[in-house]
Amino acid sequence: MSSAVLLFIPRFLRPGGGLPIPALLPPSLLGGIMGNLTERRAEFVYNGARLAASASEAPIVPVPWNEREEAFKKQFLEVIDRQCGEQRSKSPEELHGSWMQAYFAMGWVYGEKYDRENKIHPDLVPYADLGQLERDKDAVFVALCEIARQWIGSFPPSDNTY
Repeated sequence: MSSAVLLFIPRFLRPGGGLPIPALLPPSLLGGIMGNLTERRAEFVYNGARLAASASEAPIVPVPWNEREEAFKKQFLEVIDRQCGEQRSKSPEELHGSWMQAYFAMGWVYGEKYDRENKIHPDLVPYADLGQLERDKDAVFVALCEIARQWIGSFPPSDNTY
């Protein structure tokens, strides 16, 4: 027997907004529709952080997700997986330290001027040495991870009223 996933169609997609329509989809189709849960959460957090950086006129606004290098995506997915699980951290300072370790492992170094091509980043300093804008970015990241953990899941809310 092949495995399938029960998917409830959201009310706004149902003709006339009627009762839930369960659809049995094989995992191969579901992956194309829903995507990997960690990947969906990662893109949400990444893009939310990009928007926040842009809105606050931060000196560094990350490039779009699809332009990031694979090594970055891999470590970011690991961070999001941890942040959406039992071992998550609520401390921006702790997450900044983890971010620094990941960047050093990918070959980045500290420098006063950001240079993606040469892997130079001015935020590779202890959390206490960051300016308020950078500390705020770290706090926004923690909040976005929590939103992703609580609201981007495998199943729709149990009341199915959206």
